[in-house]
Amino acid sequence: MNDTALQSSPITLDRRLVLGEIDYQVTAFPTDDHRIDLCIVSSDGDGHVVSEISGGIAPADLPALTGVLTSTLAGLIAMTQPPPAPAPAGPPPDQRERHPNQGVRWTAADDERLVARYRAGARPRDLMAEFGRSNGGIRARLEMLGELPPGGRWRPAGEATAGDPPAGSGPAAGDPAD
Repeated sequence: MNDTALQSSPITLDRRLVLGEIDYQVTAFPTDDHRIDLCIVSSDGDGHVVSEISGGIAPADLPALTGVLTSTLAGLIAMTQPPPAPAPAGPPPDQRERHPNQGVRWTAADDERLVARYRAGARPRDLMAEFGRSNGGIRARLEMLGELPPGGRWRPAGEATAGDPPAGSGPAAGDPAD
């Protein structure tokens, strides 16, 4: 519709929508200055005005303003909504897979038993189950006790490599590592 058509046919748009207790009324009509006056009013069940907005719009601006108002109102909705409810409480993801003794101090008896089991050829997964610790925890303790070189390869029972100390010559529990 061009400005001439708008002026020659003074049509008024009047829409009403009731949602629950709120009554929305939208009215639009042409003005003498070639604009459209738009008025949006919402009222509660008792007839009290809840919201009201009005203004003049140039017909050429209607397509652009439609997009601007839509995105602006969507943003306002997002900003004024309460935050989503928190997820149901449960153990944190990092604690679901925890080993029972993770973070627990090693005792001298644990150290002696770990060394003996390692030297006897126990596999990492057997030691993990027996001591309730992760593979990294078992490996780190064996490294600290001098049974494995840092980042070294796991040795099967009875396998010694050149330069390894003889079995039983690692530091005793509580002794500092060299």
